[in-house]
Amino acid sequence: MRSLWAGLLAMTLLLPGWALAQADGEPDQQITNLDQLLQSVREKQQQQRLRNVEREERFLRERNEQRALLAQAQRDFEKGKQENQPLLAVTEANGQEIQRLQEQLQEVVGDMGDFSSTFREFAGDFSAVLQDSMISAQMPDRADELRSLAATTSQPGIEAIQSLWLLVQEEMTESSRIERFEAPVVRVDGTVTQRAVLRIGPFSAFSEGDFLRFVPETGELLVLSRQPAGRYRDAAKEFAEQSGVVSTISVDPSRGSLLGMLSYTPGLRERVDQGGMIALIIIALGLLGMLMAVWRGVYLSLVYFRIRAQLEHLQSPNSSNPLGRVLLSVEDIDLNEEELLQLKLDEAVLAEMPALERGNGVIKLLAATSPLLGLLGTVTGMILTFQAISLFGTGDPKLMAGGISQALVTTVLGLVVAIPLLFSHSVIAYLARSMIQRLDEQCAGVLARNAEQQDRVK
Repeated sequence: MRSLWAGLLAMTLLLPGWALAQADGEPDQQITNLDQLLQSVREKQQQQRLRNVEREERFLRERNEQRALLAQAQRDFEKGKQENQPLLAVTEANGQEIQRLQEQLQEVVGDMGDFSSTFREFAGDFSAVLQDSMISAQMPDRADELRSLAATTSQPGIEAIQSLWLLVQEEMTESSRIERFEAPVVRVDGTVTQRAVLRIGPFSAFSEGDFLRFVPETGELLVLSRQPAGRYRDAAKEFAEQSGVVSTISVDPSRGSLLGMLSYTPGLRERVDQGGMIALIIIALGLLGMLMAVWRGVYLSLVYFRIRAQLEHLQSPNSSNPLGRVLLSVEDIDLNEEELLQLKLDEAVLAEMPALERGNGVIKLLAATSPLLGLLGTVTGMILTFQAISLFGTGDPKLMAGGISQALVTTVLGLVVAIPLLFSHSVIAYLARSMIQRLDEQCAGVLARNAEQQDRVK
């Protein structure tokens, strides 16, 4: 038992020494007894102490060196920090400046985006203005350039901006000018001829005695199918022939719209056709009434002047006028027969009245009939209108235009015929009454003179 504990103790003591020996690379020594083992352990412990002391010294030496290096590094760091302090301020300032410039760049980019959209929008709107402008007939190439500017998707450059500004300035300048140029003109029959065109700003165009209309869809100049009144064309022709002289010319302020409406404005013949058969009847009656009014007016005027001439020569009556015939009717009657004289005068006056009042009733009848015929046309026109509404509805107003036109045209014609006929009848009736009154006055004068002579005889 004692030998067992001794072996375990020996192994415990020998293991560290053996490990150290192995670590140092020393060769194994043969230990045969406890004394050798004790001696070996003591030697190993001594060696271990020396190694530990050496390690502690090396560790302390290295720690001091590390502290010195750390202190040097801290000194170098502080020195570098002090040296980099101005650079850090510059860096921070540069960072703030970069941030400010970035914000400014974003604003500029946003403004450029707004400017680009505004440029394209303005170019598109101005392109529509140029298309409707009559100046494009003289300068047709600028529309393509403006459309290309409006269709660009990139940021507009200086050249594009200058091109747009030049087109705007050109349009403004040309709008104030009167120019002559050669251009193709479409005639009424559809043929195209090269003509000299006189352009008055963007408003009107005139060529060889004809007013022209500009068609924006095709960019062509068309001769109006229905020209304005002759005085406007004569003034335009005179204006075109003169040079450097102030003269007048008609200008369409709507840039051709008013002149273009002439093509859709019906003329007198078309208005009459819209009125139908009733309009023709009203016109025929109106012409008949006016002819009768003129005939009666001329006749009564001649009779009036003849009666006036007869008044100056009552002692020598003439049968060419009513007053002379009335005086001649009592020339052979005895002045003492006063009753017979008065009856003869009345008879002569009554004989002259039909000739003086002839036709007055017919004129009055025509004046009263014309509005009634106009009312009849109005009723028939409204009947046609309601028939169109019952068949086709109210979706298309053109289907009702025929009946409405007939109703309005006949009403207008009836009033146009009736008003002058009424005035004519009033004038003719006044002339006839005035001459009959003059005959009555002269008859009374004859009786008065006869009574005076009888008083003188007594």
